[in-house]
Amino acid sequence: MEKWLSKIKKGPELLAPAGDFQAFLGAVNAGADAVYLAAEAYGARAYAKNFTKEEILSALHYAHAHDAAIYLTVNTLTKDSEGDGIKEMLTPFYYAGLDGVIVQDLGVMSYIRDVFPNLPIHVSTQATVTSREGARFFQEFGATRVVPARELTLPEIKEIISLGIETECFIHGSMCYSYSGQCLFSSYLGGRSGNRGRCAGPCRQPYNDAYVLSLKDMCTVELLPKLIDAGITSFKIEGRMKSPAYAAGVTAIYRKYIDRYLADPDAEYRVDPKDLTNLKNLYLRTDLQRGYYEKTKDKSMVSITSPSYNKTDEDLSASLIDTYCRKKVPVSIPAKISFVTGQNSGLEFSYRGRDYSLSGDEVLTAKNAPLNAEDLKSRFAKSSEGLFSFQITEAEVSKDAFLPMGAVNALRRQAEEMLSEHIDDAYKMRKINDSVSFSVKKNRLTDSEINGLEDTDSEVAGHKDAVSGFAPDPAEECLSLRIFVTDALQAKEVLKSASELSRGTDLVVPYGIFEEVSDFFGAFGKVSKSFDTNTAKPGLYLELPYVLRSGNRDRLRETILKAEECSFVKGYYVNQMDQYVFLRDIGVSRKIIGNLNLYVMNSRAGEFVLQYLDGFTPAVECSAREVEEISPGEIFFYGRVPLMQTANCVKRTLDKCDKNEGFFDLKDRMKAHFPIYSHCSEKVCYNTIYNSVPLSLHKHAKTLLNDGIRIYQLHFTDETPKEVHSVILSCRDVLLGNEAKKVSYEFTNGHFVKGVL
Repeated sequence: MEKWLSKIKKGPELLAPAGDFQAFLGAVNAGADAVYLAAEAYGARAYAKNFTKEEILSALHYAHAHDAAIYLTVNTLTKDSEGDGIKEMLTPFYYAGLDGVIVQDLGVMSYIRDVFPNLPIHVSTQATVTSREGARFFQEFGATRVVPARELTLPEIKEIISLGIETECFIHGSMCYSYSGQCLFSSYLGGRSGNRGRCAGPCRQPYNDAYVLSLKDMCTVELLPKLIDAGITSFKIEGRMKSPAYAAGVTAIYRKYIDRYLADPDAEYRVDPKDLTNLKNLYLRTDLQRGYYEKTKDKSMVSITSPSYNKTDEDLSASLIDTYCRKKVPVSIPAKISFVTGQNSGLEFSYRGRDYSLSGDEVLTAKNAPLNAEDLKSRFAKSSEGLFSFQITEAEVSKDAFLPMGAVNALRRQAEEMLSEHIDDAYKMRKINDSVSFSVKKNRLTDSEINGLEDTDSEVAGHKDAVSGFAPDPAEECLSLRIFVTDALQAKEVLKSASELSRGTDLVVPYGIFEEVSDFFGAFGKVSKSFDTNTAKPGLYLELPYVLRSGNRDRLRETILKAEECSFVKGYYVNQMDQYVFLRDIGVSRKIIGNLNLYVMNSRAGEFVLQYLDGFTPAVECSAREVEEISPGEIFFYGRVPLMQTANCVKRTLDKCDKNEGFFDLKDRMKAHFPIYSHCSEKVCYNTIYNSVPLSLHKHAKTLLNDGIRIYQLHFTDETPKEVHSVILSCRDVLLGNEAKKVSYEFTNGHFVKGVL
């Protein structure tokens, strides 16, 4: 990776946010080693001012002149129709020396790698990397850096650091209540997707008459010695939506304490209370807390009584703007000048290990006002573009020397342009692959093509039946139900109903239930007897937890090893690539399928996932057209969509934690009820918050069949066994071609009809 950075940095990179050019200047001038920002599209802060093309190109020159880097956020889930615009957007920045891109979408990630082979990829915190396995996956993929989930403890981060991949960890700013990239709250409550940079912040609203989903802001300035000693590559400040004064002020304070500790690690480390006050006065939600580095959850992290911001200190902000944000501060380079009568004017200097010697116009003999050294020093201290200026430390000037000021300025500008060109030279050899297209959608068979094919091909025959309006025979393998349950009672109901269902019905259970493996042996034995010897028997899939953490690794491994010994276990559903690597390391022999939280929103992401997995589930934010572009895949056909996966515990915040796994209720100010499942059996427990009503696509069965979808997922959460039975049969009926009847439950079509912003 080529970089125009001469100094070998001691200690971590200080990475600051910038929502506009003034904030960018403030961050660099206050001492940031790197800045992350967004262009006018593809950034996860769609409502920030963001940067024009010209501003980013200018920022790259300024940053590189100051030994700083720029990382562009391309960290939104992207649709097929949007993907090819990434190449056009990135190309000028790539050739201007963009130092890296921060990416969430797996399709975007693979596309950028293929098109821009010399562009470092940083895996966004939106990708929910929560383990060394996830970091290893992206390291093998070719990413240079991961941004681990903010919920990780310092020992967990050290596990990732030990792999040798760069780590970028948040040290200050606002925090989401959900694991980043695992939140659909704004998407389903307001139609604005946080995964696409448009979060409306519903977590900041009251629930159960308190602000239980609103975290206080993170501040780790007092933890810096521990974080530095851990070996974290980059310290990241949150805040691209915040003011230039915030970007400059927070950067300046963290710069001060990082440098202080590095200068003398053995000295007593103490943070001035005034600096803590200033951090609070720049931008604060209720109060400060230290994040998850030292704890897995805590009520004290939550702003229970109010999510509002404290008043900003306007005098402090104004002072910071004047000090850091108003103008460019050129790099001052020590230099020598020579203005000797009868000789060409000259400028000599050394910069980043390279010697420069420039020659200008011939110096004339003055008739009236000769040049003097002080005037020349003043001229060379100026800067044409705010990138470089020259501090004249040695001046050889004849007493009668004369040269027009235009010629003097031209010599200075020549030196500045030469340095600017040398910055650009570092990136001119970068290559680009113009032949790669973002969309990899397969050409679908037309009706006439299907009619011309023989029905001996079972896959084509199933597609033909669907397109021509005929229901597939239940005996055909082309149509399957995957029934996800939450508890043993629901599982038993599914098994009891198995003989009524099509031959392709499988049961999916949380891996924790499988620990009662003897019950499943008996149950599956009874079910098998109800099918003849020529019929495929129902099988079992295990659903892994929503996130893999070091605390649940051992328990999960033991369960998987038991499952591998059972003939009726067909495979595993995973929500992260972390979990794929975990299963790969164990050496599982069954299928591995991507669950809905392994977001696939475009055909390239689908193709990428299928290099590793045996199937995937398109994101529940996809419209019907987008599902068609991505398929074949499985489809979330019925169930409450999980809106959040949270490391913190709502029960504990409400002082109602009884350490019993199960459901409890969250109620918003509109009296809507959101079931929360408390995963208390995990060593690192967590909550899943579900939507108030289930998603149900029963009215769209024909569309999905025509799209080639053959596996339909039914997800049961808090339904009774009787409700489970009723929903299964009604979903089966519409998938077999019967007209959709009025259902007995409230439901939503989600984004299937209109898509998501």
